[in-house]
Amino acid sequence: MKKPKKCRKCGIEMYRDNQAKWFCPDCVVDEIDPRFLDETLDQRGNLKRPCVLEPPTKQVSIRLAVTDLELARKLARRKGVPKYQTYIKTLLHESLVKEASGER
Repeated sequence: MKKPKKCRKCGIEMYRDNQAKWFCPDCVVDEIDPRFLDETLDQRGNLKRPCVLEPPTKQVSIRLAVTDLELARKLARRKGVPKYQTYIKTLLHESLVKEASGER
């Protein structure tokens, strides 16, 4: 069984987000601007999570070439991403951010 990854900064166990990137919850919350934190309680009495950690999403359906899907599955497995859809989503996000930063 693998040992859990530990944060270098605080030593707490790290987790993977939906884009397969490692993060430490305590360190991430410390880096968030307090204006983005929602300090109200939900119905169960727990504090809501920062909106930065859970951006709104919308389900979409697109047709992709079968060869592209097979390649995405293969690359996702190679990179250790459990779902190829997450891998495609990560690639799309990184590409959009890169393209948007070049437009300035």
